[in-house]
Formats: sequence, structure tokens, C-alpha cells
Amino acid sequence: MIDDIFKERRKYPRIKLKLNAKYKVLDYDQIFQFTRTHNISAEGLCFETAEQLKPGIYTQLEVDLEDCNPPISMVVEIRWIVDAALNKEKKHINGVKIMSMPIKDEARFLKYYCDKIVEKLSAYLK
Repeated sequence: MIDDIFKERRKYPRIKLKLNAKYKVLDYDQIFQFTRTHNISAEGLCFETAEQLKPGIYTQLEVDLEDCNPPISMVVEIRWIVDAALNKEKKHINGVKIMSMPIKDEARFLKYYCDKIVEKLSAYLK
């Protein structure tokens, strides 16, 4: 039973990656708030917020892949939150699962993710 608590539940590895992004909570009349990602995977990512979100909330997230193209857009569900102090400011780190994104953005995102995995693995060969 204790093994179940510590069992890794992610299907895909996360890569530490700071990318500019912006988010807004769906179902609220809210403007986009700027944020940064902390890591990404094929089906989820982490980003920081000043406001406290709650698990189960859906947000629209736009992430700049720094590839000279417009940011990719996705709808994500907040799965977990951890409080953190970043640069002496209280922040909330939000782990999310990607629920949907346009097909063209999905292709770009998955290619970007795969390229980052290859970069990380190729470092071991040097």
C-alpha cells in the first residue's frame, strides 16, 4: 500500500523549462494574467500564479514556445497546487493536465516537447 503512495503516475517525463505564458480562468470574466511555466510534459505542465486557484478549475493557457510563431493555446485543468516563495514573493505552483488544444497547436507542442526530450537525452551521449 505504501508503494502506491510513492508510485510515479505520470506517463511522460517532465522537462524543466521556463517559458512565458498567460492564463485566464474559464467561466470568469477575467483578462489574461502573465505567468511562467516551470516544466512541461506531453500531457501536462506546471505554471505559477499570484492568485490561489483550486483543483478542478479550467483555465485557458497560452504558451510562447519561443519559435517565432504565435503562442499555442490550450485548455487545462488544475490538478494540484503547491505554495512557494519565488523571488521573495508568494506564488502558487499549479500542476495541470492538458484537456484540449487546436490540432495545429497540438502538433507544434508535441514536436517541441519531443525536440526537448532529444536535447536532454543527447546530453548524456557527450
